[in-house]
Amino acid sequence: MEQLNSFLDWLIDEGKDVKTISAYKTIVGQFHEWVRGTYDEKMLSDIKPIDIKEYIGYLKHSLNRKQATINKATATLKTYFAYLVDSGVVSDNPMTRIKIQKVQSSEQIGETGVSKWISKKEQDRFISYVDLEKNDFKRLRNLAIIDVMLYSGLRVAEIEELKVEDVKVNGDVTLTIREGKKGKYATVTLIGKHSRNLRNWLKQRQLLTDDRYVHSPYLFVSERTGKLTSRGIQVMLNKYANLARMDKITPHRFRHSFCKNLANSGASIEIIRRLARHENIQTTAIYIDPSHQEQLNALRNL
Repeated sequence: MEQLNSFLDWLIDEGKDVKTISAYKTIVGQFHEWVRGTYDEKMLSDIKPIDIKEYIGYLKHSLNRKQATINKATATLKTYFAYLVDSGVVSDNPMTRIKIQKVQSSEQIGETGVSKWISKKEQDRFISYVDLEKNDFKRLRNLAIIDVMLYSGLRVAEIEELKVEDVKVNGDVTLTIREGKKGKYATVTLIGKHSRNLRNWLKQRQLLTDDRYVHSPYLFVSERTGKLTSRGIQVMLNKYANLARMDKITPHRFRHSFCKNLANSGASIEIIRRLARHENIQTTAIYIDPSHQEQLNALRNL
């Protein structure tokens, strides 16, 4: 595990964020475990492309991992072995000919998977249950969080890290993302007609007098601590999803819904890409392509 530890140190020196380093550590650690369990003794310098393909097959067929998960593992191992080559630990990179497989971007006719986004009717249904929350603190905070996901497209990690000083109210509301995906800085807008809940929470947040809140810079806090974590946001969503009898409601499905709502409103793919802060326009294309349900509706209308 000496190579893994030095690899992690290198990632830190490269300025990778904590979550990325943690993910790399898990993926590389799992690969090392598989190597030890599969071969009696095998050095990293002896790993060949066929071994990597065997491992990918293990992920796919034995662990039933989805292609997106396998692609993350493949990308991580590409980075890991490139580091090992540069460090002189291995001479031949077994990942050179290993390709990342394309993931089907849109649902196909006959698929039974959960849609990436939530329909407008489902969005309204979910929010109606949040609106029934009797605890004022939770209701104001939770409605604000959902609006930030649904009308500004923020990722859950970005919401977790938002600070009070990152919110500027001037007609519309401007949110500063100091460290978004891949550490990118950005500003996003929550337009006036969708900002009421955030404004109400901001007023509530400024009235909190407990030391844990007064000394916390974070916009969203929990009842017990000065920072609401990504895990806490998911727990909150699970609560209302159960009340609304909706399955697999995650923060990212709200972000997907933000993009799909833009597409349904007639926004161009380039506008959606910019608002969603996608690097690759192919990522955005799924919101323009008709969904599985939309395709079925077209068939029923024949």
